[in-house]
Amino acid sequence: MGQSLQKFKDATKRLCKQTLGLALLCLMLMGLMGCQAKPPARTVQIQLSTWGSAQEVAVLKSLLRDFERSHPQIQVQLMHIPENYYQKLHILVAGDMAPDVIFTNSLSFPIYASQGVFRDLRPFLSAQGQANGSSHGVSETLSQTQFYPQALKAFTWRQPNGQSILGALPRDISNVLIFYNRDLFRQAGLEEPQAGWTWEQFRETADRLTVDVNNDGDPDQFGVSFYSTPPLFWLPFVWSAGGDLFSPDLRRFTLNQPKAIEGLRFYADLRHKWHVAPKKVESGGSSMSQLFLQQKVAMLVSGRWSVPVFREQAKFRWDVVPLPVGPSGQSQVGIDASGYAISAKSKHPGESYALIRYLLSRKSIRQVTESGLIVPARPDVANTAAFLSPGQAPAHGQAFLDIIPNGVPTHTPPRWNEVAEELGLALEPVWDGQQDPATAMAAVKPKLDKLLEVSP
Repeated sequence: MGQSLQKFKDATKRLCKQTLGLALLCLMLMGLMGCQAKPPARTVQIQLSTWGSAQEVAVLKSLLRDFERSHPQIQVQLMHIPENYYQKLHILVAGDMAPDVIFTNSLSFPIYASQGVFRDLRPFLSAQGQANGSSHGVSETLSQTQFYPQALKAFTWRQPNGQSILGALPRDISNVLIFYNRDLFRQAGLEEPQAGWTWEQFRETADRLTVDVNNDGDPDQFGVSFYSTPPLFWLPFVWSAGGDLFSPDLRRFTLNQPKAIEGLRFYADLRHKWHVAPKKVESGGSSMSQLFLQQKVAMLVSGRWSVPVFREQAKFRWDVVPLPVGPSGQSQVGIDASGYAISAKSKHPGESYALIRYLLSRKSIRQVTESGLIVPARPDVANTAAFLSPGQAPAHGQAFLDIIPNGVPTHTPPRWNEVAEELGLALEPVWDGQQDPATAMAAVKPKLDKLLEVSP
């Protein structure tokens, strides 16, 4: 029995040595033949261009670090252009040096989409339709159903051949409503405004909030702000009157039509007929937001971008309410979108889309949303505490979301920069109270129609 046991042990040792030897030989052969563990993937570098404040860029840099950790084969070079973004982007595109991923807004989007600068992103979305992952290690896929349709529409471009492309995917939405000083309303004995109020109620409220404290004949406190540019501040009055800036095909200028004129005239009259909004000389070089913080303007037309500043600096109670309902029976504001596009000339479209998919994931958009700067373009983030911020002003932050379904997606012509410049010059005497809007718009219409008819 003892000898049998010893023979078994000796045989086991010999087998183990043979097995170990075979294993080592196999590993050596695999190394010589290149059959060892999968070698590191080739590193690809892509560029991402964006604008943004220091706070916004800090959040973005944190996201990019996380992206590179989860995608070690992709490196992202951030091209932060805080000023003159589109002028510099235009130079890069013209020099055939466009970044792989381009942050853009819907206002300038047609300028580039009409020139074929952006790649159609729908094939990426459909290709990822039922996938649960990808070679880039991201589990969450994107589909058009995850975004507000108004934001997607703002990034849809109809080509001359009749085909449409989805040239960018939205990160956020920009819209405007009225920020109001609750303390000044209380001092004036006014009820706080509610959604559905009318132009006349709005005007009367602004009148009650316009106060000449020292009785010198000039108001020291104004009822409402006044911006002459950009159009997003005065276009809501045009739309809510039933007018529009362009025809649906963007080929005709329509701001000269009666309903549009009614909206322009109401807005201009806030400053010059009823004097409930400050004139240029009365602002003292301060911005409308500064006057609001100084409690010299009781109601301010602005967007979500004002929230972080007001939370930090306002020494009074404030809230938000939608703009008033106009003669059309509606209150309509523009739906601008900002988001990510891929250059049509990118050599790394797959890696570029992997980055976009990461930046637009629910987790990433939630992180940007928590900064308070944006209205997220994803309803599954917008309708959460990350955006609504219970316990913080504004108490009625839901209003930013409630106005989206009836909003007007941004649609501008390819020659928007030239159109906007001519339109701004034509409206200057209107905003200064020197010319009636009907006269000004009739005079500029031939010039703008010509710009709209001519392809870029």
